[in-house]
Amino acid sequence: MLLAPLSGFLLYMVHLTGSDQPWHVWNLLWTAFDIGAEGNAAVWFASTVWLLVGVFAALAAVTADRFRASWWLFSAVAVTASADEAGALHERLFVVGDRLAPYLPFDTFYNWVIPGAVIALIVGGLLIRLVLALERRVAISLIAAAAIFLTGALVIESLTGLVHRETGATSTLYLVLMYVEETFELVGVAGAAVALSSMFRVARRPGGLSLTFDGFRPRAA
Repeated sequence: MLLAPLSGFLLYMVHLTGSDQPWHVWNLLWTAFDIGAEGNAAVWFASTVWLLVGVFAALAAVTADRFRASWWLFSAVAVTASADEAGALHERLFVVGDRLAPYLPFDTFYNWVIPGAVIALIVGGLLIRLVLALERRVAISLIAAAAIFLTGALVIESLTGLVHRETGATSTLYLVLMYVEETFELVGVAGAAVALSSMFRVARRPGGLSLTFDGFRPRAA
């Protein structure tokens, strides 16, 4: 995904040209695509990709012949993640994370990653049978996409929080980690969308088109 590199380039141009005022062109462009901000083009793009994942999962729930409840759960999780991207809902998990943090043997600072990790484990446990029933190529792609996304959302996010506490939110290391984190998340979500889209077949029929699901491995004889 080129969104994070674009955002980083625009930030570089802001510093290079001294465009530190809100009305400066480079600053206007950067704030529109700043992946660390809210309510801009970058945020809505990420939200839209999540929503696309939700749509594909809902289509599978309608067209697949099994695991329909799991597909609806998959869709609900993706739509919730889309809303989270748009409204930064995960940061409200601080309330739960702050209560859990004293019982952990490590520090996170961004304590929302603690309940976030628990939620990810629960969702993964509920969906693993569905994923393993898919064609090998699709299953591997979804598992890889989840691993990439969670590496950004949990691991790199935790490192970013520790750097934020030590150096503030304007240090070079903080910005680099933030852009790496967002890149991992975008690549993961986009990979999931591509993998899900490959499970459908569109064919012409008299009077229109037909959409069929073709994502499961053949049943054992």
